[in-house]
Amino acid sequence: MNLNYKSFTLGVEEEYMVLDPHSFELKSHEQRIVHEGQKVIRDKVKAEMHQAVVEVGTDICSDADEAFKDVATLRKTIADLAGGLGFAMGASGTHPFSHWESQLITDHIRYSEIVNELQEAARSNLIFGLHV
Repeated sequence: MNLNYKSFTLGVEEEYMVLDPHSFELKSHEQRIVHEGQKVIRDKVKAEMHQAVVEVGTDICSDADEAFKDVATLRKTIADLAGGLGFAMGASGTHPFSHWESQLITDHIRYSEIVNELQEAARSNLIFGLHV
């Protein structure tokens, strides 16, 4: 089988924790990081269902080196913006001690529908993904 590997592309999506810089508890950023981020990196930053989460995604990348550079830029941009707004950022599969029951849900029709349909299952799904 002869595959043309130059035709393959990749992208990376990461979901970051928004943290209080002193207690390291999850903290709602009221979408301020997303709004400021969109001024700089446009649609590469998005809100997520829980208000203590920020999602970023790379461009479509031609190889791993390009994806690495894009991810590094996104991480630095979001960390700098968050720091300037009085937050810290974290990355992990889940938060080690903040409880899902105290997290606010982003005010968006899609998230309202998900929470209405799935109830506690949706609210308790407080995870931070990495997708390639």
